[in-house]
Amino acid sequence: MFRMVSRIIFGFSFALAAGGNARAANALAPSSPFLPPSAAGAPATENNPLELRGILVDDGGYRFSLFDPSRHTGTWARLNESGHDFVIRAHDAARDIITVDYQGRVLTLPLRTAKVVVVAPPAPNAGGGPQLQPGPAGSGPNVVLNPTPADEVARFNRVKEEIARRRAAREQGPQVRK
Repeated sequence: MFRMVSRIIFGFSFALAAGGNARAANALAPSSPFLPPSAAGAPATENNPLELRGILVDDGGYRFSLFDPSRHTGTWARLNESGHDFVIRAHDAARDIITVDYQGRVLTLPLRTAKVVVVAPPAPNAGGGPQLQPGPAGSGPNVVLNPTPADEVARFNRVKEEIARRRAAREQGPQVRK
């Protein structure tokens, strides 16, 4: 009898402690001391197993492009669509954020912002003549960017000579080497 009473008391005290810890954890989650102050309302984007890469609106509603960086694959899915490793549960159109159930976890994914890189324009040619662009190794003469009519005539003559050379080689037939 004493054993049974002690087990019941232990069970109740364990349940109360676990329930109290869960409430305390829920109260602390929004104000984590480990997050910077600017990240208080923003969803965490690092270490997410999925990325939201695009949002599309068509006749059937919203479609979302989710990318898995570990598998290097992406797919388009709709709200509450099954058949994937994830299910998109909610969409906040004002903030471009979706809520996804993935492997028993609830993820909040913001739309990934594109990285824009500014590239300097090429320096103008000092000589004023056509700019040469090197071609692949062994591909013959360099390619002329912005060719003049004289450059085009020269290129046409080189092509015409190459065609004549190949026809002559073909008419001679195969040469047997000893």
